[in-house]
Amino acid sequence: MLPRSVKILILVHIAITLVGLAAHMKLHPVTKSLFYWWAAPANVFSLLVIPVLYARPATVAWGFLLNAMAVAIGTITMSYYSLLTFEAPFTLRWLATESTLPKIFFLWGKLPVAYFILVGMRPWKIKKPDEGCLE
Repeated sequence: MLPRSVKILILVHIAITLVGLAAHMKLHPVTKSLFYWWAAPANVFSLLVIPVLYARPATVAWGFLLNAMAVAIGTITMSYYSLLTFEAPFTLRWLATESTLPKIFFLWGKLPVAYFILVGMRPWKIKKPDEGCLE
């Protein structure tokens, strides 16, 4: 049985992924080019596979690692896209509205959620009292 807090965090992970998918579809409409379809499998993986991995104590660490890998790849690809589409001049308004920096920060929100899922699913271990000095 999953703790209630972990269930809520898994739903938060799914919500962040859905909002990210919506932002991606707005920025890169798939009707413009087939090249924009590359992110769909990553989002489907993040929506369907990672939450299932979070739901079992034996696989929660794999879910955390795969989520971290997806966040790293997303950060790199969004930064690259932002550099490719950069138009002078560089202003704070451009950084906040036209670049992918806000979307990258939103994507990074998945990391603390995944960490708290990992901590919440960690089995409780009872430490034995020390036996004394080994010498």
